[in-house]
Amino acid sequence: MKKFFFIAIAVSIGAVSCCFVNKSAKAAEADAVEAEEPVVADEDGLSIKPGEMFKDFTVIQDPAKPASSTVKFSDFVGKGKYILVDFWASWCPPCRAEIPVVAKVYEKYAGENFDVLSVAVSDDPKDTRKAAAELGVKWNSIINAQRIPGELYGIRYIPQIMLFGPDGKLIAYDLREDGIEKAVKAALGK
Repeated sequence: MKKFFFIAIAVSIGAVSCCFVNKSAKAAEADAVEAEEPVVADEDGLSIKPGEMFKDFTVIQDPAKPASSTVKFSDFVGKGKYILVDFWASWCPPCRAEIPVVAKVYEKYAGENFDVLSVAVSDDPKDTRKAAAELGVKWNSIINAQRIPGELYGIRYIPQIMLFGPDGKLIAYDLREDGIEKAVKAALGK
């Protein structure tokens, strides 16, 4: 009975803490995303630290319409606003649980100095669109990013929520729950 209890606790902790980014081989669609910098991870796994500039990548969100659906991370980050970036996937329960928290922060602070960007990783674009609609995601999104953001930033688990400054430098990462609003509020000086 004790063994079952400890297994149940371990499974529960894993379910609420995060999901592995490399969920499936299907997510390795190399033609969907292109990294623009090599990856060098630190001892924590992340290849970016606070104070460092964001790493750019390009995503073809709809392979059937590459010219009209290609976006860059730099289309959103480093453009003079604080940007909260939520790396997530529709199949990840902890990711879905953070969306309402991100939504509250978006509703409260979005405007001239602040915005939110969701980046769907290791996910089927149809599932991403469906989950975003269900969860009420109304801010900017990049879909079909697959594994490149995870590889580029050294992200091993999602959700990975990061805050970038107006200049594109990382301010904070591993943001969760109340820590999301605290980081945004502090950055905005409110």
